[in-house]
Amino acid sequence: MDLLADLTPPQREAVIHVNGPLLVLAGAGSGKTRVITRRVAHLLHKGVAPHNILALTFTNKAAGEMRERIEALIPGAKVWVGTFHGFCARLLRAHGSLVGLDSSFTIYDQADRLRAVRDVLDAMGVDEPPITPEKIEGAISRAKNDLATPKSLAHRARDDRDRLVAKVYAGYEEKLRAASAVDFDDLLVHVVKILKEHRDVRADLDARYRYVLVDEYQDTNMAQYAIVRALSVDHPNLCVTGDPDQSIYGWRGANLSNILEFEKDYDGVKVVKLEHNYRSTKTILAVADHLIQYNVNRKPKDLITENPSGEPVQVTVYARETEEAEGVAGRIASLVREGAYNYSDVAVFCRITALTRTFEQAFRSARIPYQIVGGVSFYERQEVKDVVSFLNLINNPKDDLALSRVVNVPPRGLGKTSFDHLIAFSREHGLPLLEAARRAREVPGLKEKAIRSFLDFVTLFDELAGLRDHPAETVILQTMEKTGYRQHLKDESRGEGEDRLANLEELITAAREFDHEHPGATIQDFLAEITLASPVDRWDQQTGAVTLMTLHAAKGLEFPVVFIIGLEEGLLPHSRAFENPNELEEERRLFFVGITRARKELYISRCRIRTFRGQQQATAQSRFLMELPEDFLSYDDRSGVSAGDSRWAQGSWDRRPASPPRRPPSSSPSQPTRTPTPSPSGFRLTTAAQLGGGGAAGPMAPPGDLDAFRPGASVLHPQYGLGRVVAIEGAGPNRKGRIAFTLAGERTFVLAKSPLKVVGKTGAGPR
Repeated sequence: MDLLADLTPPQREAVIHVNGPLLVLAGAGSGKTRVITRRVAHLLHKGVAPHNILALTFTNKAAGEMRERIEALIPGAKVWVGTFHGFCARLLRAHGSLVGLDSSFTIYDQADRLRAVRDVLDAMGVDEPPITPEKIEGAISRAKNDLATPKSLAHRARDDRDRLVAKVYAGYEEKLRAASAVDFDDLLVHVVKILKEHRDVRADLDARYRYVLVDEYQDTNMAQYAIVRALSVDHPNLCVTGDPDQSIYGWRGANLSNILEFEKDYDGVKVVKLEHNYRSTKTILAVADHLIQYNVNRKPKDLITENPSGEPVQVTVYARETEEAEGVAGRIASLVREGAYNYSDVAVFCRITALTRTFEQAFRSARIPYQIVGGVSFYERQEVKDVVSFLNLINNPKDDLALSRVVNVPPRGLGKTSFDHLIAFSREHGLPLLEAARRAREVPGLKEKAIRSFLDFVTLFDELAGLRDHPAETVILQTMEKTGYRQHLKDESRGEGEDRLANLEELITAAREFDHEHPGATIQDFLAEITLASPVDRWDQQTGAVTLMTLHAAKGLEFPVVFIIGLEEGLLPHSRAFENPNELEEERRLFFVGITRARKELYISRCRIRTFRGQQQATAQSRFLMELPEDFLSYDDRSGVSAGDSRWAQGSWDRRPASPPRRPPSSSPSQPTRTPTPSPSGFRLTTAAQLGGGGAAGPMAPPGDLDAFRPGASVLHPQYGLGRVVAIEGAGPNRKGRIAFTLAGERTFVLAKSPLKVVGKTGAGPR
């Protein structure tokens, strides 16, 4: 086929660009995936070898779609297409020994990581920590995103809580090393470390992957930026696609400046804008475009479509959340009853998962089928986690978390006291728990029954270990039979046991499909696949059900009909964004993403009274509602409350002029100031921040707004790299900032005279 025949001029321009850096600013619904896959096919037609091309994205679902499209264009092309984390896991299987990992390392998911943190607290004897394990786990994750070590975290500690986090971080890292395990963040951090410290490996990978394509570049964090930068030094044929207006993951480390300042990182960057939208009606795009223009940190572009104008966007005000849910359910039922849509054509988006409860009740009452995306993950269900833990232990006998989960599954009469004796013995002798169980007769305090149970488990494990190199389906079936787990579930009370067995049948089906798609793969490969899966990867639009999901999970999807609920101050935008302009802009981008998922009809709603977390309170309408253009809206107040009623003045439909702020051309982020790019010979991989500063660049101009420097803000220094603001002292032009740098420790600067630059977010954790 002619790869260029059905492309627009900008799409064609992006596809035929071969050598040199390329930035594709792709608006929502602009055919971005088509451009990426056609570009890969064009490179192959130009004689580029498949193994010289690397395509990276963020979800298995997106990677799978790209892979299928490339295969349809060029059958048999063996281009590596996958997620960042999948790519890094693959590199660590080959080079993990450089950072002390066995090739059979285990990948911990968030639940495993939290459990490991709790184990560390227990080992430290901390019964009632001043900060929750969940917050400690989040702080460790943010530190890794900043490439900060436990030592640097301890150095910058300001109080007992900070010092505790640093100590737990150190103990957590030691626990991972002993178990030959990594968490999601480590997959990136370890690869950055290898690329930094082993120049031969970096050069070999750069030579192999001469053409790198990165999708959703606005979502990359500092570690991902460092990896991409390191792979594009000798061969800077880097193509990144993305949209600053859809950057919504700052809370988990994504750095918007990566895409806004892409032109600073590479010489001779070609910039292509994809502004033609193929998804939404003119009305929906007009609403989205008007809203997003209130943001400052963006690259201006237009959203153009030849689609029909469509229906006005419906904005509805309800009295309470139950009426909101019932109203949405009623409208969905009408749309389906009228024959206009199927249930699977409809999605309901909310800012936080806590809002889904009333909608589940309303959908059940209205007999509307629904599926929740982003709730309890399939792989987090007890029975699935049990079997997967057996698989993890088969793959990695050092995995203490896996053993502790399954050593008494099905029940073997092992109590907490017996297991505590085993743990104490393993710590005293520096042994993995499995090896300690082999020496159960040497463990002080163990009774004969417990000794036999531990030894029986070791015998069972040795039998299962022989399955390590078999296909995933075979290993799962044999594990369920040899352990007695299948019979254990059959013996459970009718109903629950049957449901759990059905879930395991789904796991077996997933393994069978994996084996079919990956001939020759082992259980290790299957474990990596499922551990790195996102909730969206399991979403199925063919189920005939309404999709209920968060706005974050909706990224990358589209539906004919979309409902966005809870447009209230404190929900959307989230209350944590009120004091931070950068976070407020991200909340606006999140709303923008939700709007642009809709193809034909869009419904937006709020309540005047909402019961939330046990509190009933009057609400204020979201400020974002006042930023929508009235000419494209249809307004319906079903609350039964007069706008003139003083009790509701704060929540009434009082609109300010809906005009985005005008900005002088000089402030446009689409034309950043150029800075020299270091030559390949001068390339030093230290931290992502230092890469971003381009070591050879001259001093940065002092910031115009000193208020941007606040405790928790991420800052960049051309010499010291990435740091965080620890404290602000004084006021006026002599205001000082104490900065804790990842590698250089703590420094104090007169802010107005320093080359410091605020980057990223100001210390926000996961919401």
